[in-house]
Amino acid sequence: MSDFIANCSATAIGSFPHPDPGAAFKLISKTLPEIPCWPQLPKRGIQEEMCVQYTEGMPFFHLVPEEKRFYLEVHEDVTELENLYERFSSNDFNGFAVSQKYAAGIYVLEKHLPEFKRIKALKGQIVGPITLAANLKDTEGTAALFNTTYNDAVIKLLCLKAQWQIAFLSKFKLPVIIFADEPYLSCMGSAFATVSRDTIADSFNELFRSIKSQGAMAGIHCCGNTDWDMVLSTELDILSFDAFIFMDKVLAYSTYIREFVERGGILSWGIAPTTADSLERINAESLIDKMEKGLEYLSHKGLGKKVVLQNSLITPSCGTGTLTIKESEKAMTLTYEVSSALKARYGLH
Repeated sequence: MSDFIANCSATAIGSFPHPDPGAAFKLISKTLPEIPCWPQLPKRGIQEEMCVQYTEGMPFFHLVPEEKRFYLEVHEDVTELENLYERFSSNDFNGFAVSQKYAAGIYVLEKHLPEFKRIKALKGQIVGPITLAANLKDTEGTAALFNTTYNDAVIKLLCLKAQWQIAFLSKFKLPVIIFADEPYLSCMGSAFATVSRDTIADSFNELFRSIKSQGAMAGIHCCGNTDWDMVLSTELDILSFDAFIFMDKVLAYSTYIREFVERGGILSWGIAPTTADSLERINAESLIDKMEKGLEYLSHKGLGKKVVLQNSLITPSCGTGTLTIKESEKAMTLTYEVSSALKARYGLH
């Protein structure tokens, strides 16, 4: 963590609308020259959808691709569950690889990485434990989130998936960033009324510690509004938020943000919109102006602009997998343009 300086470099959340991983990576190579991510490609099939992509090896999990359906079918044979815990206890992630059928993009990144000339880090991603546990339901319709055993199995599974991914990306001898994508965090206080904030924070911390134990940086991405002081109180390294819509709501937690940045935390500003209507009317100049207002606000709250700039990444506000290819290209181009403009304006490298 201490050797990595973000300096407003551009990266992305992960998902792209391209059915062809090569085409998606061509866009990544043009717009993320310093911190490429591997592309998640849900158009390839349900195996690459966020809540399925990391389920290989999940005990009791059943996928019915032709029906685009998945569920937990609990039975008395706990061999898979025991295997998961044995592997976790011995840090043996090799049996929990994400296969090419479930993540073609990571293998395309491996192939094309030597083409990058300015690269400073690699970014991967997994679904967050709250989002996955809320979506994995048994045949009675009960989510894993509300069952202590299954929820814990989800966390352990994601720790192993993250560790495998870190090992895969670390062979390139670059810093590795792993984001946990947590859209369901915006449901806190409603759908998850019975799940305490301490339970949620503990889930994150277990995952973050697992990521950091392998030498990678742990981030979290939430594209809605949530309990930001709870999130910032965890052991994460990077906070990824929708700065296009929710900047004011996030920056309102300026005391927590200042403490986070001062201990080395990085703000990942999702400044480029990822909705079709916003992309039609927005240009890079207006997004740069919006960023400047955010930087000035934090400056007035006692967090120096230079410190924030050094500890900032620039991304789209969310994944672009639900957009058209043309819209995705615009969101990624805007991300690159904002990053490049801020780097030029403030002499960042």
